[in-house]
Amino acid sequence: MKITTLILLFMTSLAMGQSFHPGIDMFSHKKPAYLILTDGTKMDCEIDRLVRKRNNIAGIDVKIDGKKKSFAPEELKEMYLPINELNKFSTKMEAATNISKDINLDVVNEGYGFYENTLVDLKGKVQPLMMQLVNPGFSNKIKVYFDPMAMETMSMSVGPLKAGGIDRSYFIKMGEAPAFKISKANYSEKMPEMFGDCPSIIKDLGRNPEWKDLAEHVFRHANCNE
Repeated sequence: MKITTLILLFMTSLAMGQSFHPGIDMFSHKKPAYLILTDGTKMDCEIDRLVRKRNNIAGIDVKIDGKKKSFAPEELKEMYLPINELNKFSTKMEAATNISKDINLDVVNEGYGFYENTLVDLKGKVQPLMMQLVNPGFSNKIKVYFDPMAMETMSMSVGPLKAGGIDRSYFIKMGEAPAFKISKANYSEKMPEMFGDCPSIIKDLGRNPEWKDLAEHVFRHANCNE
């Protein structure tokens, strides 16, 4: 199969239904990154280095006017980080509705990942991290964050581009509680906690919800008015 055909299939798979923004592993050092500090200060800068804990972002070093500055999650509110050109095809998404009014989807769709400061429960230890939000267009009720340690279901790939697979785990945040991990294995168990305020979803999904449809479930819950 020719590479152009594979890319077309990849793009088609992203266009089908409401989907999560793909998790990002590679970043550009050529395009500006946009940081918003906790005091409201906005900065345009260049990524120098990312500090990681279990592959999650626990700090960032940037260059501003040639000078290096370091920021911990406690100092940051949000970040828009430019994706490496090799990941360009996987960044385009059209939200059916921008319920999450505080997120600039125009910037996201220009090839940026959106990250925000949040507390995360990592095996019983709660800590602040900068997490990539994978449902930026419908995160008003449930926020879903990329889990960089997640395994992925079967997928088709063209170089760094992937299609057809879905991560086997994500981090979920509801309200002000720390984000917690859900996986394909425990989705049925966690579903009432996630969608309990929308009984029709619980009824329709039954006891064995399809993990591959998680994005559609979260999108439906975002629009639920029960």
